[in-house]
Amino acid sequence: MTFRTEADIAAYEKVPVGERLLLRNVLDLLQDSAARHSNRVAIRALAGTGPNDEARDVTYAEILKRTIQTANMLTAHGIGHGDTVTILLPSLAETFPALWGAEIGAIANPVNYFLNASQIAGIMKEAGSRALIAADASLFPEIWPKVEEIRKTIPGLAVFRVGGSGKSEVGIFEYESETAAQPGDTLISPKKLERDTLAALFHTGGTTGLPKLARHTHGALALAAWTNTLNFGLEPGAVMINPMPQFHVGGSIMGGLAPIAAGWTVVLPTPLGARNPNVVRDWWSLVERHQVAIAGAVPTTLAAVMNVTREGHDLSSLKVFLSGGSTVPVELIRRIESEIGVPVVEGYGMTEVHCYSTMNPMHGECRPGSVGLRLPYTEVRIADVAPDGTLKGDCVLGTIGHVLMRGPQVTPGYLDKRHDKGAMLADGWLDSGDLGRLDKDGYLWLTGRSKDLIIRGGHNIDPIVIEEALVRHPAVETAAAVGLPDTYAGELPMAFVQLRPDASATPEELREWCGKEIPERAAVPVQVVPIPVMPLTGVGKIFKPALRLDATQRAFEAALAPLKAEGAKAEVTVRSDPNYGLLAVVRASGAPGWSRQAIETKCAELLGGFQIRHAVEFG
Repeated sequence: MTFRTEADIAAYEKVPVGERLLLRNVLDLLQDSAARHSNRVAIRALAGTGPNDEARDVTYAEILKRTIQTANMLTAHGIGHGDTVTILLPSLAETFPALWGAEIGAIANPVNYFLNASQIAGIMKEAGSRALIAADASLFPEIWPKVEEIRKTIPGLAVFRVGGSGKSEVGIFEYESETAAQPGDTLISPKKLERDTLAALFHTGGTTGLPKLARHTHGALALAAWTNTLNFGLEPGAVMINPMPQFHVGGSIMGGLAPIAAGWTVVLPTPLGARNPNVVRDWWSLVERHQVAIAGAVPTTLAAVMNVTREGHDLSSLKVFLSGGSTVPVELIRRIESEIGVPVVEGYGMTEVHCYSTMNPMHGECRPGSVGLRLPYTEVRIADVAPDGTLKGDCVLGTIGHVLMRGPQVTPGYLDKRHDKGAMLADGWLDSGDLGRLDKDGYLWLTGRSKDLIIRGGHNIDPIVIEEALVRHPAVETAAAVGLPDTYAGELPMAFVQLRPDASATPEELREWCGKEIPERAAVPVQVVPIPVMPLTGVGKIFKPALRLDATQRAFEAALAPLKAEGAKAEVTVRSDPNYGLLAVVRASGAPGWSRQAIETKCAELLGGFQIRHAVEFG
């Protein structure tokens, strides 16, 4: 079943969700898929990107067996149904059985292995982790040294090492031999798996801030896996390439559980995925060699692979690009569709809704710049929300407000109920923290964020970590971090500072300070700008919208520099816009050698990569 319009979705929903989807949990889903596609390849894990590099194929029957063996291994080591198991695994053949086995036998907690050891340990303590499944240094060198540090801070932790030497140590067990010793056809201690049974704890809310653990339930995971693939209409056996990490809902649900539910084959392009430069370099040969039909990637990866030559590659298998994590620049969408001839399906979702909640219809009208129509059984509304979380009412159609979602795909809340405030609203509505508008046909258009998160290439950065680091500098009185628009990453972190009276510090000095004080490299601001006075609200809080406007102005002025250097006269002004949130208006005037069309073309080239829209005016 595919959907072309919002009316199609509404008609489909006339049958209650419980009658549409009989699968209640992750185990039901895997058993159903294994029964229908037993010998089909479910996961293909690539060691490298070359034609002679090892590729491990795991069938649907094997995935189910290894998942059950993982659940039984945890039970055999005294890990109970209510205990939490943290997963620190890159994209390996073992990653999905480890994740799903933990969900079925206990509670899974996949964590970003690029965080430092103290951050990972903090998340594990918040989750109450009793066990850890992690990659040996021979598979992924960066993870195991962190495991050694974590063990010192969490006594009694049971560690299962993937890809180790085969010899167990005190408190460390070899995953392969331990799972192989367990039955793979039945659970030795079945966990009661109802729709509302807790399956996983995914950390969200900015990976550099305090951990917020969103609860994922079995029923919601099964529903998300089903609805997230309905849009495509691809037959079993279709191949999807998944360059996303599995600690992210995009990599684990849309790139894992959903294609398995649909009978597809998932290609994991090396343990590092898109972070491996060879994956980007050899992207088109991977598509050709593995007959990829659906290519999922965040906007930064899409932009990178479009700069790689496609000459000599047969791309006839490719049917669609799927993207999310941050807004895809409209010019990038148009370029892909015109040069390759396949649609770019941009969607929108978050950890709290178990992945996607909206998508552009693959077989209907894809509207560049929008994130599409709501998925079946997920409600989306645009509302006026008071600062205390009170719902004041719906916004007029076409006007900007808070994006709210409701339905069985929405999380029941965070592990720490204090995080529910301001997010989990009355009558089951979730406030996404994003701003947007709905058009008359039901398409959602995002225009900004009511929250402060900076999203760098789909990676969440909490600005408070940057701000706290800067105010520790003896010359800084106040600091505010915002996203600097970027044509590649979407946003980069930058900061504004107000220095103490009679104090001095150069921008470079402050950046170097951040590099030492902030543990995660991605969160170090690319610019630190001293300003005379920090803009404040009427109650004395820093007014970040003014700083975001300033940052956007700086980004667009810098991007226009090549045009002006070539003699064209053009000035840019960034302003608020009722349709797009922000709009960059370029005012151009005639100059020798520059026609209007040439200026418009050059502006599209220089500015089209920004998520923020631009318009060119002459006068």
